[in-house]
Amino acid sequence: MVAEEATSEELRVQAEESLLRLLGRREHSQFELRQKLRQRGFPNDIIQALLVKAETNGWQSDERYTEIWLRQQLATGNGPLKIKAKAASKGIGSELLDHALVQAEPDWVAIGFEQLCKRFGAAPAAQKSEREKRMRYLQGRGFNFDHVKQILAQQNASDDAHSY
Repeated sequence: MVAEEATSEELRVQAEESLLRLLGRREHSQFELRQKLRQRGFPNDIIQALLVKAETNGWQSDERYTEIWLRQQLATGNGPLKIKAKAASKGIGSELLDHALVQAEPDWVAIGFEQLCKRFGAAPAAQKSEREKRMRYLQGRGFNFDHVKQILAQQNASDDAHSY
């Protein structure tokens, strides 16, 4: 926590050092930085001034953070619904996320198919209950119903191709 008797200039220096340490570890959104600096007891006016300085100097960028975060989410195999829900909790605005998604051009069916094969193997479900289990799994990973249908159809098609 911040010392009670620190001067305004000392607080600003301490806050800037904290901010730079945080950014030295990984990219952060402004939302995350604001939260972490508040938790450390820095006043809002100092935090706001620092965030403006960090963005102006190129130390922090919500666009850069969103791109990095999205790549990580796609590599983890999350679908669009889960990504959108998680983005809100990270302080990523929908416009920023939509722009990053357009740039990334993810193939949701390919991502879902890879996750499905990792979890259940390449063979399609033999029983209805197994198919429903796979559907729930994909929906839990954030894929919408249309993607789930396409993923399961691709799994069936890939099995048909291998059976010849």
